[in-house]
Amino acid sequence: MIGRFRIGAPSMVFGPGTLKNVQRLAGLVDHVEIVLFHTPTLHNIPTPEEMECIREIAADRGLSLSVHLPTCLEIASPDPDRCRDSLAMAASLITQLQHPAIQNFILHIPYDRPTLAAVPGRYFHAENRDAFAGWLDRARDGLRRLRAASGSGAPLLVENINHSPVLMQSLWEEGRCGFCLDIGHLLLGGEPVLPVMDACLPHIREIHLHGVVGYEEHLGLNVLPLERVRRWMDRLTAADFRGVVNLEMFSPADLTASLEMVRQATAESG
Repeated sequence: MIGRFRIGAPSMVFGPGTLKNVQRLAGLVDHVEIVLFHTPTLHNIPTPEEMECIREIAADRGLSLSVHLPTCLEIASPDPDRCRDSLAMAASLITQLQHPAIQNFILHIPYDRPTLAAVPGRYFHAENRDAFAGWLDRARDGLRRLRAASGSGAPLLVENINHSPVLMQSLWEEGRCGFCLDIGHLLLGGEPVLPVMDACLPHIREIHLHGVVGYEEHLGLNVLPLERVRRWMDRLTAADFRGVVNLEMFSPADLTASLEMVRQATAESG
């Protein structure tokens, strides 16, 4: 742990295999983000037996866990069938995986089509607010229906993707969800990090942190200036942040470099 917050990594650092990743990450980090995919070529939903092993490891090693729901989900789609199918899958996964060891369920709510991050010409800033009115209404309804279908339990967090958090801030201010801040996605969109962090910290439960160069993301933090990372760590420490900072990269070398960067940044901050 750094101060009051936990340091995590995703369940794909050591290749495919969620259980294998949890086993190997248990000695390196405090938290594991279980990243789920459901595509024609990749389906990694853990079996009940695998989840039981993961929970045992978490209990034994003091790990906390979160679940990143598949990015193909579109609970605010204007297509009723796609929206219905997405809600059904999300509710099923939340119900199936719900457990005290799971701290958060993380969800993307695409504005127009699923995307993992900002792409050239496809990032929506605050000035696009009027275009988001219909999306916000559908997102509110989708979150309401998802909570009704899956019941209470671990908080549901909405992550910023290729749109400014300002455009969806009302969702968590109205208590419909919490916020998962992806700092890398802010960098891709050219947004300043600290103002967003300051405005949203009361609602942030998990932060995704990774290096970005141009439009290449999920790199090690060592591609960023140390001073920049230090300012972010300082702000979290000063605010007594008690959530998770998830180092969202997908190779052992990048994770090692990022852990060292965080150590240096927090050591310099005192």
